[in-house]
Amino acid sequence: MTKKLFLLPGAIALILAATPGLPVFSQAVPPAPATRMEKWGEKLNLTEEQKTQLKQIRASTRAQIEAVLTEEQKTQLQTARQQRQKLGKNFSSLNLTDEQKSKIRAIRQEARKQMNAVLTAEQHQQLQRQREQKRQQRSTQTSI
Repeated sequence: MTKKLFLLPGAIALILAATPGLPVFSQAVPPAPATRMEKWGEKLNLTEEQKTQLKQIRASTRAQIEAVLTEEQKTQLQTARQQRQKLGKNFSSLNLTDEQKSKIRAIRQEARKQMNAVLTAEQHQQLQRQREQKRQQRSTQTSI
């Protein structure tokens, strides 16, 4: 038993000697990946004021849409968001009534008008070009 105790300090010394060879992990947290809206804002060179205004419009739109939903639908939507499912699929799974669909459509149209009012003419043209490129990419992907 005493021989085993003499081996313990040697084992600890070996472990400590090998530790500097282990990779050092940085304590810094990697930056979060840019959201789709942040990427969109960078491509359009939005000012901070524009970013703030668009963020407010999106928050208001989300609140208005959620006000149209029933409690069960809100719960389903929240669960889908937590699981990072696409929004289009989320809304189709909510079994919205025709009245809810028309209200949400009107809310989104108004939000789109407000967002377009925030953009300059040049940014608006650039956005149109980006949308057209996306459409073309989707059409080539579906035809393959």
